[in-house]
Amino acid sequence: MKIGVAFSGSGAGAAAANVFADELLKRSVAVDMLSATSLAAVPSLLWSRGAGPEELEELMTLFSASQTPQLGLRQLDRMGMFRAPAVCDLAVSCVDASTGITVIYSDTLHSDAWNLKVLPLSGNEPAALACALSPYRDSEPFVHEGMRLCDFSVRYGCPFFPLKMAGMERILSVSFSGGESPAQVAADTLSALTGKNADLHYDLRFGGADIPEKIRAFMEEHIAEIYEKLLF
Repeated sequence: MKIGVAFSGSGAGAAAANVFADELLKRSVAVDMLSATSLAAVPSLLWSRGAGPEELEELMTLFSASQTPQLGLRQLDRMGMFRAPAVCDLAVSCVDASTGITVIYSDTLHSDAWNLKVLPLSGNEPAALACALSPYRDSEPFVHEGMRLCDFSVRYGCPFFPLKMAGMERILSVSFSGGESPAQVAADTLSALTGKNADLHYDLRFGGADIPEKIRAFMEEHIAEIYEKLLF
């Protein structure tokens, strides 16, 4: 059974999306492909390149403390965090704010449709994340070939389309809601609506301290449902 996981959202829990992925693996739920957008795309990419839990927590603290998301991405890039080899297939999704054209950064997917463009992720990691992050912390859309690219979920909700393209047989969608701007609130609403099309969808809204522990506790409470929906 090929399992795909889609992460979205810019709430407080999004910076620890990797913890959810780690907990799946610890409980013998293999993640064959990861799809991400919003703030959740940053830890997803670092996790897909082999960063461990402690290192990733430090990196996300560093990123969150940056003056702007763009400066945070540059710092991660200078540290060489995007040059590590992939240990899990990942797609980062964004959308042209003007036309609705979807752009997916992936090293395994292909498309020549007018309304769906696939660009290589390797070598374009900072650009892919810059697109997915807008409008997080008032980030402007990322301009590429005349398009103004932003968070996929602002227009289309959960980013599980790349998982369907890749032939994943079961899809788990997780939205880390809690964004404060009107666009982020709209994205959370769309993710809640479109998440119903996945085999299993969770809308997680965490706040305060010890968010990784809250994610682990949630997994402990819901692992039976995850097994039922994804493995059987």
